[in-house]
Amino acid sequence: MRIDLISTQGILCCLAFFFAGVVDSISGGGGLITIPVMLATGIPVHYITGTNQCSAWLGTGVAAYKYIKSGKVHFPSALVTVPFAVVGAFLGARLNLMLPERALKLFMLVSIPVLAVILLSNKKLGETDRADEQPASRVTVCSALIGLVLGAYQGFYGPGSGLFFMLAYAAFLKLSLVRATGNTRFVIAIASITSVLTYALSGTVIWNLAIAATAFNIVGSYLGAALAIKNGSRVIRPIMFGVVLLLIVKLIVDLR
Repeated sequence: MRIDLISTQGILCCLAFFFAGVVDSISGGGGLITIPVMLATGIPVHYITGTNQCSAWLGTGVAAYKYIKSGKVHFPSALVTVPFAVVGAFLGARLNLMLPERALKLFMLVSIPVLAVILLSNKKLGETDRADEQPASRVTVCSALIGLVLGAYQGFYGPGSGLFFMLAYAAFLKLSLVRATGNTRFVIAIASITSVLTYALSGTVIWNLAIAATAFNIVGSYLGAALAIKNGSRVIRPIMFGVVLLLIVKLIVDLR
């Protein structure tokens, strides 16, 4: 399948991937922009996930590189997280075949507003970076659990997983929001290679759109990462709350 890239459909999708790149590289949650836009512009459902994954992966990698170059990735935790995130994603996908997805969505619809309240009340979350003060054993155990649990969530449902990775790093390993975001981009870029290859070989990718959208996503990801590195929590926190709001809206729509 191909779409006309200079049509309204093609232009809207490419712009969505640009803005998704900005949001993803700052707080995660870019899929909450691209997937609804692709649905609204009439792209067949069975092409959406594959095209979305393949279009966003290089942008994630560019953002990860920008964070690494700026020294904003905490490798002792990120490298431990990656293999556990891969295992968790596999387990989550298997669990998806066994349990009703509606049950998880209902749970999240209750828990996410609670998460928003916690974030609003804890204004110092991620303001300072104390990760290097944590014992090595704590870093290893917490990183493994973050990878396993959130990898499973990503495999089971997915939307907002980048945001949850970032918050977990900030809350449990005391990373600053910038460094937590750098970790998240690095982990997702590496851990998603398998799924990207799977979709690329599956015949469920609109390649002319994916290639164009990738270019837009790379530019957005680079700009978003630069903004986050320069401005820290001042730009990350408002984007983060916007992603939480989008996730709540998506859950409500999905449950209808």
